[in-house]
Amino acid sequence: MDNEHIQQWLNNKLSQLNKFWLGFILGIAAPLITLIITYYVTFSNYTLEEFYNFLLQFRVLTKLLSLCVLPNLGIFFLFLYPDFRRAAMGTLTATFSLAVIIILLQAILGLF
Repeated sequence: MDNEHIQQWLNNKLSQLNKFWLGFILGIAAPLITLIITYYVTFSNYTLEEFYNFLLQFRVLTKLLSLCVLPNLGIFFLFLYPDFRRAAMGTLTATFSLAVIIILLQAILGLF
C-alpha cells in the first residue's frame, strides 16, 4: 500500500467518528466522570449521602455540576478541529441539555 491509500483508509476510519450520537454520549459521560473523580479525589472520606448533603447544605451542588461540564469544551474543540461537525454538535447538544437540567435543579432547590 502506498501513502495515498493509507491516508485514504485513515480518513475513512476517522470520518466514522463524525456521529452526533458519539458526541452526545461523550458530552454526557465526561461530566459524570468528572463528578466521580471529584468525589473520589476530594470527598472520598464521605459516603455518597454525606457528600450529597454537604453539597446541599453549602448550596454548591449546582455550582459543582456546572464545573463538571467544563471538560465538554475540550471534547467540542477536539471534534471541531478535524471538522467533525456532527460529533461537535452532539457534544454541544449534551452540554445545553445539562445546562437546562442544572437550571431546573436550581429552581427546584431554590438556589436562585
